[in-house]
Amino acid sequence: MALTAEQVKNNLVNQILQNFPTAEVDTGSVLRDILIDPQSIQIANLSEEIDYNRQLNTFVQNASNILDSDLDEIGATFGVSRKTGDLATGSITFQSTTRPTEDIQIGADDGSGGISVKTLTTENGNTYEFVTTETVYMRTDATYNEEHNCYEVSAPIRATTSGTVYNVGIGTIKILTNGIANITGVYNYIPTSGGTNRQENESYALSIQDAILGASKNIESGVDAILKSIPNVTEVKTLHPNSKEEPTKPGYSVSYVRGSTESIVNNYTFTYTGNVYQYRLPKTPVTRIISIVAFVNGVQKTLVKDIDYSLTTDSNSIYANTIYSNDCILILGTNNGTPDIGTDVTVSYAYNSLISDCQDTLDEESANYLILGNLLVAQAEPIIIDIGTNIKLKYNYNTEPIKVEILNGLFSYIEGLKLGQDITQEDVFTYLTTNFSTYISSITYPFNIFYKRGEQNTLNSLTFTYGEYASLDANSLHITFE
Repeated sequence: MALTAEQVKNNLVNQILQNFPTAEVDTGSVLRDILIDPQSIQIANLSEEIDYNRQLNTFVQNASNILDSDLDEIGATFGVSRKTGDLATGSITFQSTTRPTEDIQIGADDGSGGISVKTLTTENGNTYEFVTTETVYMRTDATYNEEHNCYEVSAPIRATTSGTVYNVGIGTIKILTNGIANITGVYNYIPTSGGTNRQENESYALSIQDAILGASKNIESGVDAILKSIPNVTEVKTLHPNSKEEPTKPGYSVSYVRGSTESIVNNYTFTYTGNVYQYRLPKTPVTRIISIVAFVNGVQKTLVKDIDYSLTTDSNSIYANTIYSNDCILILGTNNGTPDIGTDVTVSYAYNSLISDCQDTLDEESANYLILGNLLVAQAEPIIIDIGTNIKLKYNYNTEPIKVEILNGLFSYIEGLKLGQDITQEDVFTYLTTNFSTYISSITYPFNIFYKRGEQNTLNSLTFTYGEYASLDANSLHITFE
């Protein structure tokens, strides 16, 4: 228990008299006014802070013994909500054994997807459901996969329930819940990832502790604690203007946030005047354009991306990937895709509402901090990388299941890298040879392919800023097995 100033004062007096019995320590004496009284207050404050931190540590250590409901009430007192868990995301590929004679729509008319797919039954007797988050079309010129002997088109998917059990491996999602005409099957070429369980008491108690300690007037620790308490936020890196790690623009602190992207569909309508070609979208940062509909030569038409229009976003601005980013639709003025002058153009698009939630929360809390500038929240950007090499397996192993295990492991390793964490060919080589030495005989090194954003780095090292992190898609792993 913390000592009071009076207790400290008595202890000091007793200690002085024990060493110097004739010392003058009464009220008004020099020792009392200069040494004992001032020091007793400072020592009492220090004692209180030490006891406070001890209680915090005890609180965390005993979190498993606290009822969930009681811990939720404690968290609410400090504005910290228990994380309910994140939904796993990935990609599903729709397949057709025959070339489509007309475009096949896969998903809702509003572009939101909504097609249900499931895993095969697992060993514990369960199946895990995912839904597409974007409507896609299998066109008459669809890609033909010679290995699977079918035509294919892919769509992003998200789990229907949070949990790590929804992080499933390659080739486990094969059930199309409701049939779609001329679609003969589904297959996931990459694992799903990002699924997390409901926050347990021990972790939740640490979050509460972070929020309490974050009440210090330190920008990085305080802001990080606030943002980490927001549901679906998994990682935060805050940089102030004078940061030695990665300075920002003078007067701005930027918090890069990684988490489950909340893509909310929004519609924006503007009148095409003919002399303005660029139109800013009101909700940002934009994650994708669903559709743009306009009257062209008196006929309503859906404009084609990169032919009739393009999406331009802030790339170098301090506001890039924030709610203030200048994300615009650029009308390209093609012969067959220029809207009629004076008619309305309707843009259906999705934006990341998680960033606006974070910015709103930070703006509300900013009054509690000593701030000499502006606090911005920016969406951390997943940067697609490509890895290509040849892996020779030991002769006594079945190639197919081992191949899947290696690819799943490498996928999880890359997706687990932190914000701003660089990666080298040696890192990947070491990971593979360390974790799969039982199966692997040799790996071609240096790799045949090691790209970031489709560009090869001659130094065999891929570097990232704190606003970026390495990510993979269905076309990232060009690995052959022998």
